[in-house]
Amino acid sequence: MGKVRIVEMQFTNLAGELKSVDVAYERFRECVRLGKCIDGSSVDLAPLEKSDLVLKPIMDTYFEIPWNEGRTARVICDIFRPAEKTTQFGHEEEYELSPRYILKRNMAAVGYDFITSAEMEFFILKGRNVADQATYFASPPYDREAQLRRNIFTTMEDLGVAGEFLHHEVATSQYEVSLRHGSALRSADNVMAFKYIAKNVAAAAGMLVTFMPKPFAGMNGSGMHIHMSLKRETENLFYGKEKLSKVARYFIAGILNHAKALSALVGPTVNSYKRLLAGYEAPVYVCWGYMNRSTMIRVPSFNSKKSARIELRTPDPMCNPYLAMAALLASGLDGMREHMEPGDAMSSNAFEQKGPDKLPGTLKEALEYLKSDQVITKALGDPAVNKYVEIKTRECDYYEKAHPIWDPATITEWETDRYLELL
Repeated sequence: MGKVRIVEMQFTNLAGELKSVDVAYERFRECVRLGKCIDGSSVDLAPLEKSDLVLKPIMDTYFEIPWNEGRTARVICDIFRPAEKTTQFGHEEEYELSPRYILKRNMAAVGYDFITSAEMEFFILKGRNVADQATYFASPPYDREAQLRRNIFTTMEDLGVAGEFLHHEVATSQYEVSLRHGSALRSADNVMAFKYIAKNVAAAAGMLVTFMPKPFAGMNGSGMHIHMSLKRETENLFYGKEKLSKVARYFIAGILNHAKALSALVGPTVNSYKRLLAGYEAPVYVCWGYMNRSTMIRVPSFNSKKSARIELRTPDPMCNPYLAMAALLASGLDGMREHMEPGDAMSSNAFEQKGPDKLPGTLKEALEYLKSDQVITKALGDPAVNKYVEIKTRECDYYEKAHPIWDPATITEWETDRYLELL
């Protein structure tokens, strides 16, 4: 660490955007102990009249950045309220609007370990154009950016972000990297670390990685499928004699019951709802099934107790992983608490059915469901939900001012300008 000159102290705001402040290394060593004061009002985390917040590094997320010749490092930070009395120095309370704290608090309140992993889909572009014409599972050299994808993967592994699988996705210039499962808090940290690494490795190669949910009309969008299970010590509570346990069925039912409110969190942008259209392998209906990729919740095939899990296919990579996972945990636990039943698993193509309830068609519609969902609001906290709804309603209003008529089949320049390069 002696050669490091600057440390990026990073945090995630409510909108799911990665933010950072650079600190000289000598000053950073003091920040580890005392924290770094920031302006929370400029990132929609605090009011202007009480805007000071404190970042404190989580040192097991620290790594040196290879693309800056080892002179720069990064670390994820927790967010705290500043001390108001001298006796509080070093004992500050975590900030209630901190997404990471919200997930941490929800996980601490239950007697289980919430295990998650994420499949990260993204496009590699040259400027704003696709870089290849390859399709699903293509091999190089037809898959022109295979080496860049592998560089992203090996870099993330070198930096402590464990992965499992990587391949070309269905759309041209679209890829997937699957992150290894683990406790939800570390999984959410790894989602943000992966996005940061992928964008920077691509930028160093003169390319652009985008996590925009639907950058091109007429092509599949990018999802961030979240795999979930509950564990007590070494026991996977989702495994049962009929493959899935009652606990898993209750958990599925809870997510289905809160699916429309969850949409506002797992599909957090105006553009997200142009991905969630029939015909593009993204879910449209509130339903579940075994090995069925047309359903909102899929139960993947597995051949061991430890692998029993469910997969939510609604999320996209622009979502705030901390808020999404906290809300998913609360929804699933509600299903367990109330012994909800998910109904019959769907074995047919959900896109060809008329029976299942439909997911919200726009972000504004989804926000209305979120505002009225008491379980998710209690889990995230009124201040966080109110602020999130305010931020996202403003986003909808900006879009509607530019495009008063909603056309899900058209990707507008407004969306590309706003989302293409966003982390």
